[in-house]
Amino acid sequence: MDRNFKRIVIAVLCVAVGAVIIYASYPRPARAKGVELRVETTSQYGAVLVVDGGELSGFPLYEFSGDASGHFGCTTTKAEGYDLNPDARVRLSCTGPERDIVDGVTSDDWPALTTSASPIAGPGVEQRLLGSVDRKGIGNQVTYAGHPLYLFDPSSAPFRPLGVDYVETVDPLAPWHGYWFLVSSRNGDPVSGPVSLGRATLSNGSRVLAMTGDPNINPFAVVVYTYSHDGRNVSTCTGVCTRTWVPVVTTATPHVDAGVSSRDIGTIRRANGTLQVTYDGKPLYLYARERAFVKPYGGIEAKGTAGNGEGRRGPSGHFSVVHLGRG
Repeated sequence: MDRNFKRIVIAVLCVAVGAVIIYASYPRPARAKGVELRVETTSQYGAVLVVDGGELSGFPLYEFSGDASGHFGCTTTKAEGYDLNPDARVRLSCTGPERDIVDGVTSDDWPALTTSASPIAGPGVEQRLLGSVDRKGIGNQVTYAGHPLYLFDPSSAPFRPLGVDYVETVDPLAPWHGYWFLVSSRNGDPVSGPVSLGRATLSNGSRVLAMTGDPNINPFAVVVYTYSHDGRNVSTCTGVCTRTWVPVVTTATPHVDAGVSSRDIGTIRRANGTLQVTYDGKPLYLYARERAFVKPYGGIEAKGTAGNGEGRRGPSGHFSVVHLGRG
């Protein structure tokens, strides 16, 4: 009996060892690797996020002012508007799958940065701020400090951020109701270049303060506003308010064009650390539904938007254009 028992034990052990050897030698599928992000630092924009590795290595990443408070302003819904070529009106969606930017698909404006596993923080990127959100028709879109991340036109690579301060508000522009920014690697907040301020001309001939929108593609004057509820050098428009009234932010002292006194222009530090531009101590904002004009033969009129945010209500006050006088 004892001898038979030993034979059984030896047989079982042989089978077990054989199974381990077979399992160890059997080819297993490679584990999916998440997309990696790194930091790009320049004198103009500071430290911002870019893609690290793969076909899109070096591409700048963007966030949209309309994505806030759990609301997606950039979606796959189709609409008509002017795209990169201001003379071409096309039908497109705000976003779509990441693969579209590689395959040259132009039916979505800002393809989402997606990942097949947890995104990876390269040097300077905060891993704790990285995440993802599953979006229908897109995939797992990467987020940073809760901000969904997007890509732009291929000519933005390796680091030509054509989409910074890009304006897409209402028809005839792509009607996504907001503005585009680079993404701070420190905390995910919006990053603009050193903003330029000048004059815009309204339809009644008034000259008002404006910011240069689309500075790297198709510059035009976008009217800016002050908020009656703000104190001097204090912004009270936060949270949901900033989805409609987007703070004018800058990475350095604003550039001031002729017709605007540099003495009137300043900055304040918002709670999130960004620099918001002020006029005579009043914080400045952009309207998410600002209307632009088309020239008779196509293209966006450069001299100024409509100022159609004038007098509109905010949570606790109203917004007004900044008059600079006539002529």
